[in-house]
Amino acid sequence: MAFKLPDFNDRAKAAAEARKAKLDKFKAAPPPDEEALAARARAAQKRAEREEQRKLERAERARLAEEARIAKEAEALERSKQAKLEAIAREAAQKAARDARYAARKSKVR
Repeated sequence: MAFKLPDFNDRAKAAAEARKAKLDKFKAAPPPDEEALAARARAAQKRAEREEQRKLERAERARLAEEARIAKEAEALERSKQAKLEAIAREAAQKAARDARYAARKSKVR
């Protein structure tokens, strides 16, 4: 006799028996322990509190980082303004010195 694959009816019957066995196993299981359920709920609550705390800490770190970034940008802008003012003052001093040399040269020529 040759090997025969199970047909659809055999597979459906096996699946139904597996479902029935699983259901019987579930029905035979003892009811959940109230203390275990309470412990699980407490653990979930603690986990939620820790996650909330972490979320607040992340938000605080992000806020501090943003404030630091803004302060750093403001400081860089202030340094840039100061450098521009120093450059203008240096150019004005150079122009005044150049004008003084020109005036001295003109007064010697006359």
